[in-house]
Amino acid sequence: MDPAQTTRHARQVREYYDHNTERFLRWGKDEGTANLHGALWPPEVTSLGEAMHHSNELVAREIEQCPTAVNRVLDLGCGVGGSLFYLGLRLPRVRCFTGISLSPLQITSARQRIPETQKNRFHFEEGCFLQLPAERFKADFSYSIEAFAHCPDPDIFFDVQAGVLPPGGRLAIIDDCLNDEMDPGGLPARHVRLLGIYRRNWLLPGLRSRTALKSIADEKGFRLIKDQNLTPYLRLCRPRDKAISLMVRCLGPLMERDTYLRSLLGGDAKQKCYLEGLIHYRLLVFEKRAAEAGP
Repeated sequence: MDPAQTTRHARQVREYYDHNTERFLRWGKDEGTANLHGALWPPEVTSLGEAMHHSNELVAREIEQCPTAVNRVLDLGCGVGGSLFYLGLRLPRVRCFTGISLSPLQITSARQRIPETQKNRFHFEEGCFLQLPAERFKADFSYSIEAFAHCPDPDIFFDVQAGVLPPGGRLAIIDDCLNDEMDPGGLPARHVRLLGIYRRNWLLPGLRSRTALKSIADEKGFRLIKDQNLTPYLRLCRPRDKAISLMVRCLGPLMERDTYLRSLLGGDAKQKCYLEGLIHYRLLVFEKRAAEAGP
């Protein structure tokens, strides 16, 4: 995207979350975790609260497995801070947690949730993760849960992270990826339509295949060290999902006239994309390579 398109897209994402965040928290079932991402149900998870936090737990495990010390963690698309607060409790030795969001409403809410005794440990900043001054946002570990696909320019995203992270620093992305086995030029019209509805209504220009992301990351100095398909841990076709699907059949494109109904329309298309194998929900972990020695 050119700069004008990027600015316009950032404004659209900001307005989307300013309008919908309170609705997501009020009407979504998150067990009070303040997470805006989906629940994951691997075999060991038995409660909704655990399921809502499982993506956060996966990030915590990646931080624990880093070969170098992690003192600064950066959340790229932090919502109202649910993930960072989980990590703060889970990883007491980490000194600093910083969250970035385009939405001033989310940042205000996140700041209000900081425990009084942790004011110097948690920091939330309104801004775009494609425009982070490297010196100000230095980190040892960065992550993004269901925010990367909003990114209009993955090349710039990895460029920015190359400036923020040290050699050996790691970046975790939990998000949807296009199925590598799809032929983009030969998709049936139904699949093209479903992907279009999902991308358009959830504002996802950054939706890419894992192979495409691996290639971009490699060019920017990162190597892919983990690729885990989390799709089997999603619970699809719940009663709520079936009710939304019925609404989509009744109202269809009319739902695009309302910001919240757009999220439901896009979510219904997302479910169908999972069921038809068009997208997978994945954990990708990248490590920044050490600078090559000179001659």
